[in-house]
Amino acid sequence: MKIALDHTSEIGVRAGRLLLGEPDLDKLGVVRRDVKDRDPRLLRVDRVTDFDAVVTDDPESTILAEAIAAEVPCVLWADESDSAIEYGTVPVLTGANLVTGIGRSLAGRESEVADPSAQVLFAWTEPGKPLRSGEPVTFPDPVGARWGVRRRMTNRRLEVAVPVPNEWAGIVVRTTAGAVVSTLGIADLATHLEAIALAAGAVVAASGLVPSGPHQPEEFAGDYLLAALRIGLEIASFTSAG
Repeated sequence: MKIALDHTSEIGVRAGRLLLGEPDLDKLGVVRRDVKDRDPRLLRVDRVTDFDAVVTDDPESTILAEAIAAEVPCVLWADESDSAIEYGTVPVLTGANLVTGIGRSLAGRESEVADPSAQVLFAWTEPGKPLRSGEPVTFPDPVGARWGVRRRMTNRRLEVAVPVPNEWAGIVVRTTAGAVVSTLGIADLATHLEAIALAAGAVVAASGLVPSGPHQPEEFAGDYLLAALRIGLEIASFTSAG
């Protein structure tokens, strides 16, 4: 696969390094930036034509318009793209980030395989001052036990945002069916997890799995999570029964 990378932050730089570990990667073109790495697959490019996918960590990048003009699938770290742009038949994957990408894909998959009566908790971290009360959520170390605030609640699913003051981030998906509680947890450096999420989106798009128009990773949860695991995502899991 051939992927073009348009990066402006540490997330994009790390995503590029992770993509270089992909055995199916033939070329990683860095858009309009010089490269010093001697990897023969890595090179500077000024146009995105003839790539299998273009990926960017910049919410304000003009690369989406360039990708659409070149009819190349585009992957955005941001949750939303420029609504004024006509996608035509070009695949666009938005929200290739920790919460919308990895978190919602994991929560969606767990909701599907759980007992229909199971209650689902989906919690994530975000930068902010720690709370002293609220919804209790325990992430794997080093995030640990925290208080969160409800963001959304349906008959089966409770979504909780947990402020953290440092560089760590995490996801928790917990299903409760009677006395059986199953928990999946993720915790690591925020930039590392965001980079995995972005790189996984690039792999999915470059593999031709995203159809025309705008989509989000949850629609391809199985393939997206498999790509993230292969790239380096680690998920802790445990089950308890009363």
